[in-house]
Formats: sequence, C-alpha cells, structure tokens
Amino acid sequence: MGYYLAEQGLEVRNWSRRTSGAPADASDSATESATVEEALEECPIVLVLIRDDAIEPFLSAVDLSGKALIHASGSLRTPLATSMHPLYTFGPDLYAPEVYPRIPFVCDDDGPEFAALFPDLENPSWRIAPRDRPRYHAACVLGGNFTTLLWTHAMEIFRDVGLPPEVALPYLERTCANVAEHGGAALTGPLARGDRRTILENLAALQGDPWAAVYRSFVEAVRPGLLDKTDSDPEPEETL
Repeated sequence: MGYYLAEQGLEVRNWSRRTSGAPADASDSATESATVEEALEECPIVLVLIRDDAIEPFLSAVDLSGKALIHASGSLRTPLATSMHPLYTFGPDLYAPEVYPRIPFVCDDDGPEFAALFPDLENPSWRIAPRDRPRYHAACVLGGNFTTLLWTHAMEIFRDVGLPPEVALPYLERTCANVAEHGGAALTGPLARGDRRTILENLAALQGDPWAAVYRSFVEAVRPGLLDKTDSDPEPEETL
C-alpha cells in the first residue's frame, strides 16, 4: 500500500514497532524513537495494516482520535476502525504500478466512502454491511486461497506422474476465464456429469493422500448422495 500510494504522488509515512515514524523513503534514525501519535500527528488518514487479531489491541492502546482509521481486513468488524479490504492477492513481490489502480476495495457501508478518503485514486469500490463480512471473507478464502492450494497440489501430482507442472497452466487459465464468462455453467468433468464410476476411481487413486477428503467433500457438496448409491441404481442423465 505504501508503494502504491507513493507511486500515485501521495505523501506516505510509515510507523511500526521496528522502524518508527520514518517517511516511506527515509532513513532518518532520529525518527525511530517517535511514538505512533508523534509520527502520525499530521496524517489525517491512518491505515492500520497489521494482522487481524492485533488491530483492536493496537487501536485500544494508542490515541489516534480525530483521524480516519482504516484497516484492510476482509473479515474484522470493529467500532475502532472501518474496513476497506483490497480484493486481491499479494505475493512476495511488488506488482507493476499499473496493476494497483485496478484493485477493487470492499468497504463498510456505515463508514466513509473510498472515493471521499482517496479522491486521487481510481480504484473501483463497493460497500457491504459489516454483518456480511464473515461470509464475504469466507468466499474470498474459498475462491482464492483454497484454489491456490488445490492448483498447487494438482501440479505436484503432475510432477509425480512425470509431467512438468507448467503443462497445467493452459487448463487452469481457461478454467478461470470460463468461470468469469459463464459462472457455474463452466463446470465440466465427472462432477458435472454425475459420473460416479470415474469419481470412485479418482478417490481410489488418491488413497493415502489427505486431499482425498477434499475431493470427497466437493462431491458431497455438489452431488449429495452420489457416493451412497450402489451399482444397481440408475445413473443420472449425462451432460456435456
């Protein structure tokens, strides 16, 4: 966030328990002993970018009254600050500057509007009720974090059977594009067809792999009761 805001020409000051009060590009050791109140005295907006369970204890221990206090947690609801959650994934490296203005922010509907606090930024923003944050964030984890784990494990299996992991990329990229274009209609494969025999073969192939339980949970969520059928039960009508 500091990189993005500075790239947009905004003045940014960083404060942490390790490097206190220094401007984003400064190394003045004289500021390292400043308290958070002293370091951010002239800042009208304070972004509290720390882990979720530290936000409320931190804000309860400092005096930042009179400032707009913003946290970036997707799930936390607190009267001490308002949420403006960047709906994106952040890895170990910075992105190209042109990426950041495209990141949407999901804000509390009882807090300030994103454009009111950051009129110089072009990011799209939406507002939701704080009570909906836990379910919203669960969707973020399902859609982003869990797919990362699934795709990574799929690539590990590809490697185990002698395929380079990158051979999966066109398939995964097209899957993402199809979901964007068609939603749930993008689903293909044995789950879409109700192909019980193939699903059972897949589960047998994953025996001993803890991810077999993940596969089974998807089957139960999408095709409840399918695994409880017997071979004498009629098969569901196939779809492409």
